[in-house]
Amino acid sequence: MNVSFTLSYYNQANLQLDSDHWELMKSGERTTPTIPKYLAELAEKKYNQTSTTFRVGLDPYVHSASFAKDVDSAFETAAGDNSIDATVGEIDTLDAHGNLVDTVWGESRPSVPTSPFRPHPIEYSGVSVSEKIERIRAEMKVNGATLCVFSTLDDIAYLFNVRAIGDVFSCPVGIAYGTITLDGDVTLYCSDKKVKSEAVKAHLAEAGVVVAPYENVVSDIQKHCESEGKSKVWLDKSRCNFAISRVIPSKSLVDKQNAVTPMKACKNEVELEGMRKAHIVDGAAMAHAIAKLEDLVVNQSKKVSEVEVDLIITGERAKQPGFLEVSFPTIAGTIIVVSIIFFCGYDY
Repeated sequence: MNVSFTLSYYNQANLQLDSDHWELMKSGERTTPTIPKYLAELAEKKYNQTSTTFRVGLDPYVHSASFAKDVDSAFETAAGDNSIDATVGEIDTLDAHGNLVDTVWGESRPSVPTSPFRPHPIEYSGVSVSEKIERIRAEMKVNGATLCVFSTLDDIAYLFNVRAIGDVFSCPVGIAYGTITLDGDVTLYCSDKKVKSEAVKAHLAEAGVVVAPYENVVSDIQKHCESEGKSKVWLDKSRCNFAISRVIPSKSLVDKQNAVTPMKACKNEVELEGMRKAHIVDGAAMAHAIAKLEDLVVNQSKKVSEVEVDLIITGERAKQPGFLEVSFPTIAGTIIVVSIIFFCGYDY
């Protein structure tokens, strides 16, 4: 088996991987092929040996639409380069079997998190959900789209002005999808456990947002394509899973960066002020933490472990106004203390 790591923890991988079963392939190095190219090489080799098609199992809910496209393109290139008048490789989305890793997990597989949403108030967001929807619909008209799909969790958090704690460690997003039609509904697809609070219900209702079951998103998009004579679905295939994109006919697809991406990038003054405030209070927390560590190590000659460093830093951060959770686990070394702060660590 082969593993392509996109993180830099190669030393840890070398120590922990069983070399009898795994080969470490260091992503980004000149000698390491991309995953699509590697799969195409395997497909070409199998076809040359057996004249049979190489089938790749791919969970469409896990992999992006652009990745599936790259794999298909790599198979086509391998066939063309070798003048093979046949399909050397194809994707099997495992619809008849389900995700094979989930099968291995069995009943011990953790369930999908359902941490409740909380409203992200206008005093921190600077722009209401209704205003954001209006801006998106204006962009939809320009692009001729009848439906816009949002699948990345930061897009959902930004668009609907909601946050959550617990779905993703140290990141205030919640597991959900979102769609906006040009003239009709705005839908948030998520577990009903995430929207039980009256505050969240009122917050969403104010913007006319309808809540639907998380698992309905694919079938609803498919129904839109089938019911609308000239439907155009706008999504970014590089940030959307293959399960969604494959139900959209090519003639109905608008594949480009969605309208939320530049909206998130261009911070309004309220968001900028929140970022400034978060860094100020975190700077104060770090100053207090370093003073405590200096007293313990220099004045009291005590040994401090990395865990203790983390407890002290997190404790000082927790004293600051607006603190909800750390935005990144403390990285502590024996000599140097490194602490990374992002704006999402505080509720500003």
